[in-house]
Amino acid sequence: MEELLLIVRFDMGADIVDTPPFIVESAEEYRKHFLQWLGDKNNNHRYWYYHNGVKFGLDYRSEAFVEWLNAFPLADNAEKARVVAAHVYEYDETLPSIFF
Repeated sequence: MEELLLIVRFDMGADIVDTPPFIVESAEEYRKHFLQWLGDKNNNHRYWYYHNGVKFGLDYRSEAFVEWLNAFPLADNAEKARVVAAHVYEYDETLPSIFF
């Protein structure tokens, strides 16, 4: 099983995700589909922030992206994604990356 590291950047720091190469090769496309799923208020997931009992916003990092990858694009794949480091500020900037 060949896996590849992907830097998932946020405003504050980054996470490092180990994932199959085909995910990294199309990371922006997977990012787009993940954000559509994440922001769909019909989806009940643990990343919603509620205000007065109403879905108000989102609170997530790479574990949400990895959970989505494993449940949907990688559901039938033997290789799964995993977070190998969280909240890092120094990483190999030559690695492929996406920004949330």
